[in-house]
Amino acid sequence: MTVVHGPAQTLRTDGPSWCQLPSGGYFRMPKEGGDHDRHFHDFNELYLICGGKAKILNAGLETYVKTGDIVCIRAGDEHDILEIYGDEDLKLFWLYEPGPQDGTLGHLYNDSEADAWHAVPAKPVPPDFPA
Repeated sequence: MTVVHGPAQTLRTDGPSWCQLPSGGYFRMPKEGGDHDRHFHDFNELYLICGGKAKILNAGLETYVKTGDIVCIRAGDEHDILEIYGDEDLKLFWLYEPGPQDGTLGHLYNDSEADAWHAVPAKPVPPDFPA
């Protein structure tokens, strides 16, 4: 049995050789002082939201996410975390699906402006946030 331990390890570097997922790991964004970047990947990616509430950008659409949601991000689609809501940090597991043999792992950018990391503001939960 192989266990990939929390934020210190990823499937890419610490996963078993038989695992077909090219990479995956745990990510936590603090409700105060978090930052993120708009980027895309050569691989489809899944966010498994295990804590918190946020607004994300995925393929040009802004949407709310919360604990229990699965965000499906297609290879090549830009995505970003825009806002954090409430009193909880955003916590998620991310997984890449198998993709092109010559695909690049990690964040890719369409232009240098998108390359810039930005502050992710913490805000009260909006009234239209789904229950």
